[in-house]
This record gives sequence, structure tokens and C-alpha cells, in this order.
Amino acid sequence: MTEEKLAKIYRAARVLIFAIPVLVIVVGLYLVLFPVDSYSFYPNDSKLSKFEVAKNTQNNNLTFGVFPVRNFRFIQLSMNFKKSEKQNCQASNAEVSLEKTYEAFLLPSAETITNEDQLHSFLFDGDKAKYPNGSLLHLKPTNEVFIITHGKKILFPGPEIFQAFGYSFDDLTEVDQSEIDQFPDANPKTFLWTMPHPDGTIFQAFPSHSLYLIFDGKKYPIASQDLLSKVWPSNFEVAISDSSNDNKLPCKNTGKQNQVSCQFDSSKLSDIGGYFLFSMKFPENCQIENVHPDNSEIRFFSEKSTATIKDSIKNMAASVLNRYFYKQ
Repeated sequence: MTEEKLAKIYRAARVLIFAIPVLVIVVGLYLVLFPVDSYSFYPNDSKLSKFEVAKNTQNNNLTFGVFPVRNFRFIQLSMNFKKSEKQNCQASNAEVSLEKTYEAFLLPSAETITNEDQLHSFLFDGDKAKYPNGSLLHLKPTNEVFIITHGKKILFPGPEIFQAFGYSFDDLTEVDQSEIDQFPDANPKTFLWTMPHPDGTIFQAFPSHSLYLIFDGKKYPIASQDLLSKVWPSNFEVAISDSSNDNKLPCKNTGKQNQVSCQFDSSKLSDIGGYFLFSMKFPENCQIENVHPDNSEIRFFSEKSTATIKDSIKNMAASVLNRYFYKQ
């Protein structure tokens, strides 16, 4: 091999060596400025699936949802179905919609709480301390924040998940170590993105201003704000939108017969809530048991614009400040 060829190979190798880290930096920067969250569904492997699909025989529909860790402008649903012999059960016949809510608010409604004793039994279930279930306790020396449920404490791992679930730092109650020690750890002991709001959570729906208490797998309406204030004078509520068809965004399906392909604009949804609930309603002449979802994906992404770049930088700065500088 001539010296000239060796020199060319050497130059090419140098360019390649320097190009690889530059490419890695560019790709990494792109993913930071334009993040994407993906959630997959595998019917034959629940351990790999990031969401579950439920069949509702009463409403003849499929429901599934996810709670993204960031705010995104666009949501893309790509859902496949196993081949069906019945034409009326094909995915192209389904009405697909999306709404923004919280998972716990989707629980079935129970009877209205109308008296103080009943409300007190729910709020102080398993709790002999002065702080009712649903309380947000701030241990100032360590800056840790806990929520109380069934007389046990759950730790928030950071401010991002705290705020994403609709909680406000204005509702924190300062406590010392001896007060926190009264509460054993719940299981799990740390608040996770996949968890619904725990028992003791009080929602206030808008625009109706209706109050609801989450307890034991049900959503209990509270008769009035006065009743709640008598039992828990320093109460607070997590804001949520009333369940209504007006809050649902329909899908324009561009998929084939056994596919659903939709893109939603989250700016057209309610600003309240963080759980994105998808619903697929099939015709009456198709029994939901005959519908079998296959490998599918939900993707959240932002528009490619300077506004997105500014928002990404702002979120990164806020995260650093919240974690290392501010004392909430």
C-alpha cells in the first residue's frame, strides 16, 4: 500500500473519530430540546407494556391511558388489531377520542357524603394523628414532602411529580421529625408516575365546583364545601375538569382496516389534569369481546420551533433550581 493511500485512510479515520462524538452531541442535544416520550403495548408481554387496555362491555369500548412525565404539544396513537372475521369489528369502524383527566377521577361514583361522621371516618381512616388522609406534610430540615393515606406516608421523589399531579406548595403543612415518625411507610413508600391519586385525595371539578373524595376504589361526592370545612378546616382540593363530551377530542383515523392512526393536538384539551385517557367505542353490532388489540404505541412530542427550544431550556433551568436552590 502506498504512502498516499495510507495518508488518505489516516485522514478519513481522523474525520470519523472526531465526527462520532460530534454526532452523539448533536443527537443528544436534539433529544433534550425536542424530547419524545413513547409508551408501548404488547398483548403477550405485560412486563414490557407501559399501559394496559381495558374492555368495557357496558359501554362497548376499549379504554387505556398514560401519564407522560413532561408536557407535550402533540400525541400520536398507532394501534394495531388482530385480524377479525367480522367486518363491523374492524378498527376503522371505531370512534376514537382523547380526554385529559386524572386516573383516580375515573373511579366509579358512590353515594354522596352528607354528614360529618361519615366524612370523618374516611378522612381519618387508619390515622390517629391530627393530620387527615390527603394531607401534604413538609419536613423542613430535609425538605422532604409526604402525602398521608390510610394513616401512612408516601414520599414525593421530586417537585416535578408533585406538581404534575395537581398539588400546590401552598398547601404544605410544616412538621418536625417526631410528627413524621408517627406515620409508617406506605407500600410503595415513594410516589410513582404510574400511581393514581391515593385514598384521601379531594378533587374539585370545574366548572361545576363539585367536590369528590377518593376512597377504597370509589369516588364519593361531598355534599358541600361547608361540610368539608367542618371536618377538615384547612382542606385543599386538586382541580379537575368535569367529565363531559365537550372535554373529549375526536380522532381522524388515517389507519387501515385493522389499524388506528391518530394525531391529537393537546392545546385543544383541558389544561387541568395530566392523565391522557383514550377511548375506542365500537358499533353495537360488534361485541367488544371480539376485539383484540395487538402491538401498539403512544408517542408524545413537541413541535419543532424556537418556542419549544425556549420551553425546554426553561424547564431544565426550573428543574435545577427547584432541586438544588429553592426551598419549597
